[in-house]
Amino acid sequence: MFLKVDWKKIYYEIKITKISSDAHKLAKKYGYLPYMIERYLELFGYDETIELLNSFEKKVEPVIRCNDLLVDCKWLINRLEELGFELKHIPWSIHGYRVIKQPPRPSIGATHEYLKGYYYVHRDAAPLIPSLLLVKQGEIADVLDGCAAPGGKATHIAQLMLGKGLVVANDLVLYRIKALIGHVLRMGFRNIIVTWSDLRKLPRLVNKKFKKILLDVPCSAEGTIMLDPSRKKKTNQRDLARIVAKEIELLKSGIELLDKDGLLVYTTCSIAPEENEYVISKITERFEDIELVKPSKKLFEWCNGITSYKNIVENRELGKCIRTYPHRHNMIGMTICLLKKK
Repeated sequence: MFLKVDWKKIYYEIKITKISSDAHKLAKKYGYLPYMIERYLELFGYDETIELLNSFEKKVEPVIRCNDLLVDCKWLINRLEELGFELKHIPWSIHGYRVIKQPPRPSIGATHEYLKGYYYVHRDAAPLIPSLLLVKQGEIADVLDGCAAPGGKATHIAQLMLGKGLVVANDLVLYRIKALIGHVLRMGFRNIIVTWSDLRKLPRLVNKKFKKILLDVPCSAEGTIMLDPSRKKKTNQRDLARIVAKEIELLKSGIELLDKDGLLVYTTCSIAPEENEYVISKITERFEDIELVKPSKKLFEWCNGITSYKNIVENRELGKCIRTYPHRHNMIGMTICLLKKK
C-alpha cells in the first residue's frame, strides 16, 4: 500500500483566498473560475493575462509525427499533400509536422497512411518536447513511461530508440490502455511492453530500477483550454488540491523506481505552479538524492520555470524547469521538469 498525501493539508497551503476586482471582472468576461484569473494576474500582470486569455480562445493546429521506422518521411508528406493536406516541418523535431490545412475528407486521423501506422497524430507540438528531452535520437535504454496512455510519448520514445531498447508503457485506466495497445500495434513497435497498474503500487510490485522515466501525470489540463473550454471552470481549488496530492504520490513512486544516475522527466499539460513547481519542491525537500537539472539541449526559446510564487514556491533551482504558453509559443501550455538521482 502506498502512502497517501493529505489533500486537505495541500488545500490550505495552496488556497487563493483574496480575489481582486480585476480577477472577478476578467473571470466573468472570459468564463473562468476567479482564482485562476487571480493566479494569472500574479504571474503575468494585467496586460499579459489578457494576451494569455485571448490565446486560449484560438485553436491550435494538430501535429503529426512521421514513423520513419515504417515509411520514408518525404514520401509520406508528399502523399498527404496529394490528399489535400498542407504541412509545415517543425524545426526542432526531426519527425514533427504541423498540419496547417486539411481537406474536407479524409481527416488527418482517418487516412490509409494513418491506419498503416505511418504517423501519430498529436493535438499540438508541445507533447513532443518531453520525449526529446528524455532520450536522444539513437540512444538505447530501458525506459518507464509511468502514465503512458494513449501512447503518444511512449511510441515517440520507442521511435527515438530506433525500435530497440525497452519501453514499459504503464497506465491505470483500462479504456485508455486499449487505445495505447492499438497505437503500439498500428505503428509496429516491438520494443514496447504495456502494463496495467497503479504507478503508486509499482515500486512494491517490480524488482527493477529504470535509467529513464517519463511521468506525464494526470492533471487539470489547464494549459489545453483552447482544446477543451470546459477546463475554464472544471477544477475548483479543492479539486486542484486532490489532483496535486495524487501528482506528488505519483512522482514519489517514480523517484523510487529511478536508478542511480537516472533521469526522470516530470510533465503536465498545466500552467498551474501548484501542479508543477510546488510538486517538485515537495519531492526535492523529501529526497536528498534528487536534483533538478537543465535540459541538455534547448529546442527553442521556451520559458524558465517559476522560482517564486506566493508562499508555496521559493527556489531558484526551479528555474531549470521549462514552460510553454500559447500566447508566447503558439502551442498548448505545458510544464516540464528534469530530475536526476545522484
